[in-house]
Amino acid sequence: MQTKFNYVKPSECNIDYHNLINYAKRLENQDIPMHSLIIMRGNNICMESYYKPYDNNSLHRMFSMTKSLVSLGIGCLYGEHKLSLDDHIVDYFKDKLPQNGAYDYMKMLTIRDMLTMRTCHDSTTYKTAGITDWVGSFFTVKPVHAPGTQFSYDTSSTHVLGALIERLSGMRLIDYLKEKFLNELGFSEDTFILPDPCGIPMGGSGICARPVDMLKIIYLISKDGVYNDKQLIPADYIKAARMKQSDPYGKSGTLEEMQGYGYQIWITRNGGYALYGMAGQLALYVPDKDIYMVTTADTLGRQGGVQCIYDAFWEEIYNKIDDETSVNNETDAQLAEYNTFINSRELFCLKDSTASSYENLINNVTYVCDENVCKMTAVKVTIHNADNACTDTNNTTRKWGTITYTNETGTHSIDFGFGYNIVSEFPIYNFRCAASAVWKCDNNLLIKIQIIDSAIGNLYISLSYKDNYASVFLKKYEETFFNEFNGVFGAISSLQQTD
Repeated sequence: MQTKFNYVKPSECNIDYHNLINYAKRLENQDIPMHSLIIMRGNNICMESYYKPYDNNSLHRMFSMTKSLVSLGIGCLYGEHKLSLDDHIVDYFKDKLPQNGAYDYMKMLTIRDMLTMRTCHDSTTYKTAGITDWVGSFFTVKPVHAPGTQFSYDTSSTHVLGALIERLSGMRLIDYLKEKFLNELGFSEDTFILPDPCGIPMGGSGICARPVDMLKIIYLISKDGVYNDKQLIPADYIKAARMKQSDPYGKSGTLEEMQGYGYQIWITRNGGYALYGMAGQLALYVPDKDIYMVTTADTLGRQGGVQCIYDAFWEEIYNKIDDETSVNNETDAQLAEYNTFINSRELFCLKDSTASSYENLINNVTYVCDENVCKMTAVKVTIHNADNACTDTNNTTRKWGTITYTNETGTHSIDFGFGYNIVSEFPIYNFRCAASAVWKCDNNLLIKIQIIDSAIGNLYISLSYKDNYASVFLKKYEETFFNEFNGVFGAISSLQQTD
């Protein structure tokens, strides 16, 4: 029998649809910027919701969920007897070792140590300034302790494992994964893995895929590597991968991350295990209730945001499932209410703006910036009148604005909605973004720009006005880019300068 996911009413999963709505509302009320939500029991999907402009065809950056895919690739090589988990990694990368030979701790390091995040490094090696050879840095940066001793989250380790898959298979990482199990799962054909500066696929964080793709991965893991009646990955490897192999308790900052770590898979409360990518990319399975949760989100800059997602799931869905009592079937009206809700979600935006007496005073006025680390020389906000109004995704005319700034790369503009998002392309970087704004108080305009592309993150631009002066606060929450958007500086109205 072939594996097939069915779309069913919540009651067919013995879940009250109100609990699913409350789960989503709880996250939204906590200002967690969700991008998608999927809930499945058995093979039955009872909730699949996307936050516009995301939809079910949107590829999403999954960050460290990539690590779990690399682990499955190592499992395939293990099943082909092309490696042993107790092999020493230096034996496969002699061309990357220092001229004087490998460090003693590095000589001890095994593939198993790397899978369990117990390497000889205490942090990711390639994040040191100036490093372009990410694989090489793993071997040339001096280790700090014996491997196999303590948990230290080291993305460079998984990056090297991805490079190892390419060396042993003779294939690009994504092609090998597709051949071994992704194609069998019906994984999206256009999925891709971003490259490092040397063109090596980012095995630690680079995959862009669809949320339902990650549902298939956690499903495969929950079924001991079997899909469509085929053993795609050795069962003994899968069982070990989802068991606690190392203890991150003293190294992790949230309750969920303290529970344990397998082979690039996190252990959770309630006997579950999860694939976890930065900023709220999650694929969770809890065996005792045979339930799956997949989310995509952007919790960067939102302290404890990922834990909020877990807590909402545990408290609004998991804890309320009682299979000794059947949930009543939904009426037609209730089902319509539920479907309207899950199909109407929109990306988080800034709302509840106060009125501002400054709006007319600063409109279309250029402010000349003091010397600053952001290299920004001028900034201007234009608030558009009704004759030049913007139409939002619901075809409603609403007030909007444009921020124009000048820095080392030239003069650029980004449109934003007041209390809603305007989707456009971020200047220079060419990433798709969504921008909204509010007057947080009479003299403070806050603009939030969300990056919704192969990069995920958000930027805040806060403009505070007093007489002819302004202060500019720029803050970016994104892993790699937008470094010029971090700083605080003053500015003065060009009209005042003319006077």
